[in-house]
Amino acid sequence: MRRNLPLAYPGMRIGLFGGSFDPAHEGHAHVAETALARLGLDRVWWLVSPQNPLKPKSSPFDARMQSAQEQAHGGRMIVTDLEQRLGCAFTYQTIRKLKQLYPGVEFTLIMGADNLASFRKWRNWREVAAALPIAIIARPGASPADRLSAPKGWTHLNARHNSQSSTALRKARGARLAKPKRK
Repeated sequence: MRRNLPLAYPGMRIGLFGGSFDPAHEGHAHVAETALARLGLDRVWWLVSPQNPLKPKSSPFDARMQSAQEQAHGGRMIVTDLEQRLGCAFTYQTIRKLKQLYPGVEFTLIMGADNLASFRKWRNWREVAAALPIAIIARPGASPADRLSAPKGWTHLNARHNSQSSTALRKARGARLAKPKRK
């Protein structure tokens, strides 16, 4: 089962940064880099989701993997299709399997603050909240009320904001594709 999975050893501190990455952008890189530096992590694994259950159909998986690979800079950022290979559709499943596969590894879930508003919609969100430390990285569009709704004990990291968003990038791409070509 461990064939072709990312390497990690007991005692390592790994940040789990999951998402659709549709497309990945500088804002994602900023969240991952902030967590890596400020939490003293050994690695950040970008977990490209096969399909986010809370979003409409995503772009093709291979394109999203490539997009994440283009944004994840440095040898301590690992982009992986781990969730797809392990057959995990939900974060709680991923955490369960990773804890089995990597005993002694300290995992921390990383998310941008803009995702905090939907956290309670996640399948088995209470299990996720209890299973491992969670770090929330400041992002534009996240309200102070969202931060107050986070369970106690979560780490909130303020950092400069990067305003890029996948939604805005998809809209811009769609607008470019919809424009008629001049002859």
